[in-house]
Amino acid sequence: MNEPVLIQPATSPLFGATKPMPALEISLDGTPRGLVVLICERGTLNRDGPGLMNRLAEHGYESLAVEAGSVDASDLDVLMARADDRNWIDEQIGLVGVGHGGSAVFEAAAQRELAAAISISPAADGPGLLDFDDVVRTPWLGLFGDADPSVSADDRRALASRLDSRSQIYTEVVSYPGVGRDFYRCGDDGPGYAAYYDSWQRTVEWLDARVAPRPTARARRWQRRRLENGSSRTTRRVLRPRVNR
Repeated sequence: MNEPVLIQPATSPLFGATKPMPALEISLDGTPRGLVVLICERGTLNRDGPGLMNRLAEHGYESLAVEAGSVDASDLDVLMARADDRNWIDEQIGLVGVGHGGSAVFEAAAQRELAAAISISPAADGPGLLDFDDVVRTPWLGLFGDADPSVSADDRRALASRLDSRSQIYTEVVSYPGVGRDFYRCGDDGPGYAAYYDSWQRTVEWLDARVAPRPTARARRWQRRRLENGSSRTTRRVLRPRVNR
């Protein structure tokens, strides 16, 4: 059986408010579905980033990946500026974070109005996760392992309750029974594999349902013709002489 051909991400350091941020990027030909800003767990950018980015590319998403710990709240503007350089607008951008990266995504979802945000096994010691008292501005999905000792069932219920009462944006908290913090890695047992498979399926579906696709070249041509035809009709109506009867 042939091994799948993987895209090698380009290394593209970004310059944040205080220090350079190591970053990986995958750009796609044609008309990509959207852009995902991926924030990996600490120390895993080069180990886990390319695989996750290729899985996103399978669904048509370009990606820009950084690592938790190299990015803080002030650097979010740097990431969004890079997205703008690649001609992506807020409605076409999703956020995905793993571990401490998931906590950073949760914080970003409370700061900005983007298309979608997913936190996979967010770290309990991340900023504001368990004592959240703000509102969420981006639709947020939180995926947790039920056996994660750092986030109890009561913690997850309290978080879901606070989100429901404070934010008008749709949010969802999902727990996977019988798995710990690393459920997003493919497990050998039934619960581990089920959590791995379902969590990725939910991630892609959350993105697909909320990220606005970039118009194709044909759609842009149709849009231009529609605007030109509408402008012509308006002009003809304005210039038509009035006849007194």
